[in-house]
Amino acid sequence: MSLMIYRACLLLLACAALAHAPTVLAEEACQVVSSVKNVNNGLLRRETMRKVSTDIAGKHYRGYASSEREIQVSVICPDARKIRLEVDGPVRGNHAYRFSENGALKITAKEARMDNSAVQLAAMPRGSGLVTAGAAEVTLPPDMSLVAVNGSEVAGKQLVVTLSVIAYLNDNAFKTGDATELEEMLTVNYDTLAAQ
Repeated sequence: MSLMIYRACLLLLACAALAHAPTVLAEEACQVVSSVKNVNNGLLRRETMRKVSTDIAGKHYRGYASSEREIQVSVICPDARKIRLEVDGPVRGNHAYRFSENGALKITAKEARMDNSAVQLAAMPRGSGLVTAGAAEVTLPPDMSLVAVNGSEVAGKQLVVTLSVIAYLNDNAFKTGDATELEEMLTVNYDTLAAQ
């Protein structure tokens, strides 16, 4: 019986606006607040995990899925801005976030609100311009920004989003011995653009 300890130190928050885009506001910085800083699934056993076959950003994965963990993330700014959330961390083939040598993480964003009004979400390449279409729930692949939309990109002082994280492990993850601790670190950043 193979056992696995799975601790994911996910979403340790960084609170500095990214300086790679020329339209980033250099004024007062926004703050990132999270409902939790670490996601810990505790002890996982292959026998108790769901056997799955899933697609993440066009790449097919087979193996076992952890239970879904949800994190509520808020970005609070001193004035109205277009706020874009970004998650940085190790990737697996530019399709998914890596979780050890034998796994992947899928991050889904949902339940978004800008200044307490429901908005849709879109995942777009970082630094891209206009976005017009969104959905209530989107998968956030690596190197993409999460954007609040309502016909066009929406500006506001506070963006609140629920991020759902599911870890997928293949059979090889359970062949390392009686117990193994796996850990991966991802960082939530933000980018802001002028409200106009």
